[in-house]
Amino acid sequence: MTPNQAPSIEQAVASLIRRRMFSLAHEKLIAAIDDDPKNIVLRLTLVDVYTELHDFHAARALLQEILAENPKNPRALSKLPSALMSTGDSEQAIAQAEEKIASSEGKQQWQAYLLLARLYEQTNSVDSAREALERVPTDDPLVASNRQFIEGRLLIQEKRYEEAVKTFLHYLDTFDTISKDSPDASDTCFQLAKAYDRMGDYDKAWAAAGRGHAPYQGWVPDKMIQELTGIREFMTRDAMKGLARANTEFQWSPLFIVGMPRSGTTLLEQILSMHQDVSNGGEMSASMRMIIEGQRRTDSYLPWPKSVVDLRVTDTNALGQMYMDAMRPFAGDTRIVSNKSLGLQAQLGFLSLCIPNSRAIMLYRHPLDNAVSCHTNNLVTIGHQYTTDLRGFGKVWVARRKLQEHWLEQLDIPMMELHYESMVHDQDAETRRLLAFLDVEWDPKCLDFHESKNLARTISFDQVNRKMYSTSDGRWKNYEKHLGPVIDEVGEYL
Repeated sequence: MTPNQAPSIEQAVASLIRRRMFSLAHEKLIAAIDDDPKNIVLRLTLVDVYTELHDFHAARALLQEILAENPKNPRALSKLPSALMSTGDSEQAIAQAEEKIASSEGKQQWQAYLLLARLYEQTNSVDSAREALERVPTDDPLVASNRQFIEGRLLIQEKRYEEAVKTFLHYLDTFDTISKDSPDASDTCFQLAKAYDRMGDYDKAWAAAGRGHAPYQGWVPDKMIQELTGIREFMTRDAMKGLARANTEFQWSPLFIVGMPRSGTTLLEQILSMHQDVSNGGEMSASMRMIIEGQRRTDSYLPWPKSVVDLRVTDTNALGQMYMDAMRPFAGDTRIVSNKSLGLQAQLGFLSLCIPNSRAIMLYRHPLDNAVSCHTNNLVTIGHQYTTDLRGFGKVWVARRKLQEHWLEQLDIPMMELHYESMVHDQDAETRRLLAFLDVEWDPKCLDFHESKNLARTISFDQVNRKMYSTSDGRWKNYEKHLGPVIDEVGEYL
């Protein structure tokens, strides 16, 4: 690649990122960086893509590689604390943010204070977060609004909901409209919904969530449903008998936690990560990279997953090893590493071919509780556009549930079913069943998951840092009058 080519590649990648097509952006960036390995702009953009794909270890490693070459690169330094936090290293993340504060001034310094406040918030260190916020100036309207956003989140943690509402409403007053170009403003709507919900003002909570969704309306679920249905029709037990299956003895055993967003995947992962034989991998993107590499190896004109017919045993062995390499930073001394990537429903058949020693947990939650939790949280900006439309959500929920049921019938890897409601109502019995399924010894520490040192890297972080509670079971009844479109679609599962 010549220097004159770089802008066009950067523009193409930027367009893909704006359209939230991160896997394609990743593929283009890897190819471009292979041609121009020292291009700092492309490498920093790849960091952002890794972050969006929740491949936090890859983002961290690349940032550290860049900083080893250029220790004073300001963009890399500003991104490093968040990367450290996302890989569970909260102490180092906070130390890096404090170092940034000490070495900067003006705008860069108050941005570092804002970052430090958010890091403390994510570790539930409210007092420390407030101390950081106090150092952020209020004379600049934009700075003050960013400060208000974090302040509102802290007020929710302190259960000062009425004050949180006032803070968020004041924040939103700074925006004439909520648009795709103001993601923080959209996210504020969902935080406002949370505060109203905690106050018991459910109509206002629903209206606030709707305001947050407004810029993203118009998504049609048909293509996603066609893809999910196509996978189910293609990857049957009989068809898979003729596909290449890896025959390598792999070092670690992956555990795939398969479920909808907001179905309890983070909770389950935190419980299991308390066991000495299980490590928390979070939402690993390694499986998507395996699919891309599989397409490259076959050079097939067939779309995925049909292109797997062209894979050889040498390919599935190599793809399985590719996943093992991605697991390595998480594994430590354990033998089981969990992955709760929300794309696993579609990928599980392919993964079972490449990693025959894997296991899967099929996690379910009541569809209406699931709908409420998805609709009142900001999942759109992380790729779950179907949560904007209730009827579309219902259609996607059914398609994904049917695919989970399909895998239970068609795959040979060990699998078990688990219901979120059973876990929150009888944690002891369900945890014993889980550990028996994993063939590991009973460990009572799993009951104290809220004491985990593993930082949850999703929007559920504040929930899994508390003891088990069941108040979210049946939450849909507070919003029943709004749920007609979902009920129409998921009726067979009610």
